[in-house]
Amino acid sequence: MVIAIPLALAIYLATLDGRFRVSRSLEIEAPAEAVFAAIVDFKSWPQWSPWLIHEPDTAIVYSNDYQQEEGYYTWDGKTVGAGKVSHVKITPHSSIDQQIEFKRPFKSVNQISWKFENRGERTLVSWEMAGSMPFLFRFMARRMEPTIGRDYELGLALFNGYMNNAAAHPAISFVGAQLLEDFSYWSIPCNGNLRQLEAARQPAIETLTAAAAGNTGLALTLYHQFDPLASDYQTEIAIPISDSAPQSNYTRRGFKGGSYFHMTLQGDHGFIPLGWYALSCHCRMQRIKLDKSRPALEIYHTAPGDVRNSNQIVTALYMPIK
Repeated sequence: MVIAIPLALAIYLATLDGRFRVSRSLEIEAPAEAVFAAIVDFKSWPQWSPWLIHEPDTAIVYSNDYQQEEGYYTWDGKTVGAGKVSHVKITPHSSIDQQIEFKRPFKSVNQISWKFENRGERTLVSWEMAGSMPFLFRFMARRMEPTIGRDYELGLALFNGYMNNAAAHPAISFVGAQLLEDFSYWSIPCNGNLRQLEAARQPAIETLTAAAAGNTGLALTLYHQFDPLASDYQTEIAIPISDSAPQSNYTRRGFKGGSYFHMTLQGDHGFIPLGWYALSCHCRMQRIKLDKSRPALEIYHTAPGDVRNSNQIVTALYMPIK
């Protein structure tokens, strides 16, 4: 029996295809020459890496020829693991082929490609990774596209801001653990996908605010049974209310406070899903245990109509933790 279980697992893994391919594209608000120069320059990567934001003090070492073929950089961190990225083939202003070697937490070698399409003052950037999972991790291959794909989306959005600070981009700050207090609120349920939630948010906030006659706190959304990779959500769009709030058709509900991990997202509300993904990854990397019995909170410190540039919108994300 002791031998049978490992043997059955090995047979199962042998039936799986461990290969994967992840690709994302974004039109960057900068000319192709400048975009190419930034990507080939490994010393720019810590400024927009979707992984190094989780551990900014990661040890990084660059080769002397880090902007040329066979040039490389290595990283070594407690949270983000260790590895090496090398330039394999560089075609100026057109494409870059690279190799990435993961050394920790598991060993793997994959291929990366960048392509740059000149669109005048803008550049369509395509970022792709292809490879295969180690034998014991083959079961993870199907999850690579939706998970790593989010990292690539976040990385390209951060890179867009690195290239042009005026371009729409997110800015993420991991604040840390915080104790939230109890409060009362009125809400409008909104169950569905992100597009439906985005469309319902502002009308619901305006309706609730008018009903409360100004006796409110900052508008927020409560996510129940939260999963950052889910396609549908169960939420309440809400406003906190004071004891002096007038009578209305909305039922007074209560939020029970507790420990939360706080992250600040600065940027358009369209970046909120990437923000939740980044926060979820950060908690996992830091081995922070989540409390799935309580809702996650999204608090809007800035209304889109109150700023001239979407990069000035501030949203606080709170993940319930144990």
